[in-house]
Amino acid sequence: MQLVHADPASIERVLQIDLGAGPHAWPESALRRALNAGELLLAITDVATVGFLVSQPVLDETTLMHLAVAREYQRQGWGRQMMQGWLAQQRLSGQQRLLLEVRRSNQAAISLYRSLGFDTLGQRRGYYVSTDGVEDALVMALDLGLEGSAYR
Repeated sequence: MQLVHADPASIERVLQIDLGAGPHAWPESALRRALNAGELLLAITDVATVGFLVSQPVLDETTLMHLAVAREYQRQGWGRQMMQGWLAQQRLSGQQRLLLEVRRSNQAAISLYRSLGFDTLGQRRGYYVSTDGVEDALVMALDLGLEGSAYR
């Protein structure tokens, strides 16, 4: 699996993946902005685009904004491979800290992020819209600049 920058021709596949990946798809306009800003990465294999992620660097920190794995590739380890590839890219680019927010109810993602060395910094109350109103987000971080930081 490789992470490569998306090009305009890939936007339809990105939209398809996002709509099928789960109940919380991003608006098309947000995905197009990420594409135009060079913040949208595709996870590709020899035969398919299995997912994508959006991240925004600011100085020596990068925030993971969105990650989606195509429904037909979920629960096969692709999310982990995508995160490991992204972490490797961030290390090579000299980033010092990685941040993300995750729905408190998304225990699978929280477990994945913790297994990769992310720690919970706090929470944002009512951050996400949900079918029941709003949902809190956990704010998680991984410090890459610290000697011995976890990359598993």
